[in-house]
Formats: sequence, structure tokens, C-alpha cells
Amino acid sequence: MIDGTKLNVLSGARQLLRAFGGLNETYGCSEAELSGSMNFSSRGYPALQTRKPRRRVRQMQRMNGAYHLNGMLLCCGTGLEYTPDDGREAVVLENVLTDDRKELVGMGTRVLIWPDKMSFDTETGELSALGAAWALGDSTVYVYPCDAEGSTYEGVPTGETEPESPKDGQLFLKTGESGKVYASDGVLERYSEKAGKWVQILLEYVKLAVPELKGVIRAGDTVTVQGVPAQLREALGGLNGDKVLLTAVDKAAEPFALVMAMERTGVSERFYGSWVLRRGQCSWRSEDMLRTENESTGESMTLERRVPELDFVTECDNRVWGCSKKENVIYGCALGDPTNWYSYQGTAADSYAVTVGSDGPFTAAASCLGYVLFFKENCIHRLYGTKPSEYRLSSVRCRGVAANAGHSLCVIAETLYYLSTDGVMAWDGSLPVKVSAALDPGRMQGVEWTAAGYLDTRYYLYLRQKDDPAGRLLVYDTEKGMWHAEGAAGREMASSGRQLYLWDGSSLWAAEPDREADSDPAALDVVQFEAVSGDIGMSVPDDKYVSRVTLRMDAEGTGLVTLAVSYDGAPFEKVATCAAKGSHERLNLPFEPRRFDTMRIRLTGKGQMTLRSLALTLADSSGARVQGARPRK
Repeated sequence: MIDGTKLNVLSGARQLLRAFGGLNETYGCSEAELSGSMNFSSRGYPALQTRKPRRRVRQMQRMNGAYHLNGMLLCCGTGLEYTPDDGREAVVLENVLTDDRKELVGMGTRVLIWPDKMSFDTETGELSALGAAWALGDSTVYVYPCDAEGSTYEGVPTGETEPESPKDGQLFLKTGESGKVYASDGVLERYSEKAGKWVQILLEYVKLAVPELKGVIRAGDTVTVQGVPAQLREALGGLNGDKVLLTAVDKAAEPFALVMAMERTGVSERFYGSWVLRRGQCSWRSEDMLRTENESTGESMTLERRVPELDFVTECDNRVWGCSKKENVIYGCALGDPTNWYSYQGTAADSYAVTVGSDGPFTAAASCLGYVLFFKENCIHRLYGTKPSEYRLSSVRCRGVAANAGHSLCVIAETLYYLSTDGVMAWDGSLPVKVSAALDPGRMQGVEWTAAGYLDTRYYLYLRQKDDPAGRLLVYDTEKGMWHAEGAAGREMASSGRQLYLWDGSSLWAAEPDREADSDPAALDVVQFEAVSGDIGMSVPDDKYVSRVTLRMDAEGTGLVTLAVSYDGAPFEKVATCAAKGSHERLNLPFEPRRFDTMRIRLTGKGQMTLRSLALTLADSSGARVQGARPRK
């Protein structure tokens, strides 16, 4: 016969937690996850282990950017420092940059720096400007019509008919239909004894002889020419505008000169001859050197190799790509040449620019899986192709990069991670997927500063909100899908592949010094940790209650751990403290909690600790916790 009084009496049990999840700031945080944590990591999973100690590399009070390319480049205030990986002497440059945050991108052996528009060569240690500019000022410019090789012709006799009995190579300027001796409809000829006739010399180019241009502007550059006097424009065509400098003439007997194509329209009366430009004056001398005309001018000639103002830059397929918050244009430099951005000659090496129709400012740029990606808060523009004539731009309205989160982008294992207005997203070539559902969205919105880096398959994200000057450093293990929080370093980060460097506002740190051969133990920090469990007791069935809790921990060295408990949302109460005196010491922290509906456990301390297990001993209760139906006796 069944005794009805025993129906709701449950035997004791023991629950053992050995697999600990990561940070979960939502209402659904389980007892094996962390509702709050600091300086724990997933490296010991399924156990819960503190992060490795960091090594202080050096003290730094000011850093505007860091980038690793064959060595570590640091933008320190207005200075620049580069330490090569191969042990060569470090390069230190003072007062060469503006004191603001940098956009850095590597291309070949160069690190390109915006907004300064500078290029640092890691092989030579030289810092140079991407753009170039020259103004007439007090200089003198000699301008000639010339042939494709840059050859000019002076002292040539003129007339309406060619001379009789010419010699081989003899020159002659034949007057054209206009009857003007030096007009552009005339024909410059050279007699060829081999051909037995006069051969026309085509002057379809303009030669600019300016010694000061040597080393400033070079052949192949596309320059913007302005301020050419009207007299010269009338004689040789439209010289103002974007021009391609085709060749350079650098001979010992001649001043340095550059050659560009001529855009001649109509008939000019002063075509054959040479021009001299000085401040406020231009002079013309005829081809036969028999006539000279001097005129005043209010224009001053300038040449500039322009580089666009870019807020976000990336590199893909030997081109640097970029965009600005102030305009809806995407720019790509010439193939392999980050100094030329406005070169449009109809070749595969041309620069590229395209205007997009989406609303709002750009927020970031990146390259991933062979695509160049340009982000807005609610849109992703994807550019693909192999040359300008084949480039295609597709746009998708989706969760893009949040404002002020342009430094949150990081490619890890063929996946791009970034901070959106809805949290952290992962893009693998299709549509972005949210990976931060376990984090509090309120603490990830309205950021004013971000930085990101990677180490192995871990994504490091530093973000700072206006009301949180310290910020927070979040670490996402992309393989295990777990989040953890670490000490708020990382205002700037740089990944070398083997190491991650973080700047906390006063010092530069190496994330895992055991990867380095010359790590100094004295430079390691002491890990201050904290871990708060989720609510314990939600999974306890019926009239069971937790009568005993035992935590088993391992200490990797000397350290201290303090155990505190919160019952039913009340303030935490300290229940135990234990000190580790040696390496690999086993620590047991048992305690008997009082009756509760829910309980949270908090571990705080310092040192290297690993939580191996958390054991909950369940005991019978007679309805004090959950009042169930009981049969009458």
C-alpha cells in the first residue's frame, strides 16, 4: 500500500558545475555563466581561468595610432617611432605629424598615415608626403611646345616655301594658311636625306622646365595645374586642370623638366616659340628668336598632386581605398601608387572614384574576402572587380558600423567583426549576424571611442561611452562563442599576428608575454579579477534547497581569493578568504548558505586562478521554499 504522506518527499542530490560559460549580462544568465566579470578568459574552458598577465612594454603618455608592418610603428603625439622586428636600430622622428588620431594602413613596405597624408617606408625609415605642391613664387618657368620625347626647337628659319638643296636634318618652319609666321597652323619640318623629302615634326606636347620640381613631382603623376596666364593658355591650349606628366627630362645641360599632353583648340598666333613665366610677368620669344613680347599678368602658376581627405582607409588588391564623412564618394588610388588619386587615362592602372546614393555619412571601411567594404550605420557598400572598367558596387541595407565605431573593425578567420548600433556583428560575405546577444546593449550604444585588435581567434574590442570615461575592454572568443571583460586597456591596439599590443592611456602592454623570448617577469602586471555567477537556485526542483556549496580552484602562483554571496538580490556578504602560497596549489572553498530563493556567488582577488568546479549539495525541504500540495493524513 502506498503511503500518501511520502509523495512529495524528495531524496538529497548533488549538482556539479564543471563547464563555465562566458559573460552574460541578460536576464537569461544561467548559474554556470557570469553576470559580471573582470579579467577572466576562455583559455581554460571548460574551467574558468583568469587571463594571462600582461607585460609593460614601455610608458607612453600620448598615442594617436599604432600599426604593425615588419615592426611596430607608433604615432606618439606629433612624433613617430618605428621598431623593426629584425633588430635594426629604431627610427624616431619628432614633430612630423599632427597631434590627432590616425588612420593607418599598410601597403607593401609602407605605412600610410591619414589625415596627415604621409607615407613611412619601413625599409628606408623615411617619412614622405603622399601629395606634393609647387607654386611659382619667385621661380622662373620655361614653357615650350615639344615632341613626345621632350625635344624643343629654337632658331628655326621660317618662310612660305622650303629652301632648295637642304642638308640632312635641316629644320624649317613653313607658314600655314593663316599667313601668320608663328601660328599653330604652320608646319615644323626636318629634311630627311634618306627619304628624300621634308618630314613633319609634330609638337603635341608641352614641356615645363622648372628645376625646383625635381624630387617634388615626378613623371607619371597626375597634377592639378592652376594659374596659367591667359596668354599662355591661348597659345598652347587649355593648360589648367588635371594633367598627366608623361615623361621627365633630366639632362645635365638642361634644367629639370616635365612633359604633358597638349590640348590645343583653334589657331594660335604665338604657338611656335618659348614662354618664360615669372611673378607678374610672362614673356614670349619666337621660334626663330627674332621676336620677343613681354606682358604683365595677375595670375600665379601652381602645380599640385592632390590626395583626397579620407576618414577611413583600407588596402585591397594593391590599391588603397578610402572614404570621408563629408562626402558620398569612394576613392581608390592608382594601381600600386598611393600618391596618385586622380589619374584617369583609360588603363587598368587608373585611379577610381564613384559616388554612392545612400544617405548618411560613411562610418568605416575595410577589406575582407576580396571585397572592399564601405559602411554607413544602416548600409554596406561592397565593391568588387579587378580593374576600374570592371568594378561593380552593390549596396545592402542592413546593420552597418555605428557612428564613432570606425576603429572597431577586425578580420579574424575570414570573418569581419564590427560594432553596430545593435551590438557586435560578424560578416562572412553574406549578411551580418549579431554575436553579442549575451551583452547589455545599453552599454554598447552611443560610443564616442572604439579600438579593436585580435590575438589568435579572439576579438578584442575597446569601447567608451560619454558617461564612462574609463571605458571597457571586451574579448570575444570566436571559436567558443564566449565573451569576457578585461581591464580597460586598449584605447589603441595593434596586432602583429603573434602578439597584441594595448595602450591604456599611460603604458603600452603586450597581451601575452609568454609568446616572447625576452619577457621580463618583473614587468608583468598583477591580475585583479572578479567573477559574479548567475542566479543559483532557479533549477532546483520542488522543495529542494542548497545546503552546501563547494568551490574547487587551482592557483598557478601566489594569490588571494575572496568568496562573497548575495541572497535574493541583497548586498554581497563575505564568507571566505583563501591565500595561495605556491604554484599549482589546490584550493577548496566550502560554505553552508542560509535558505534562499536565489543566490549569486562572487569571486574577487588577485593572481592566476582557475575555477575547476562548483558543487551544490541539495537537501530536502518541507515546503519552506516552495509550498506544494500535500495530501491529508
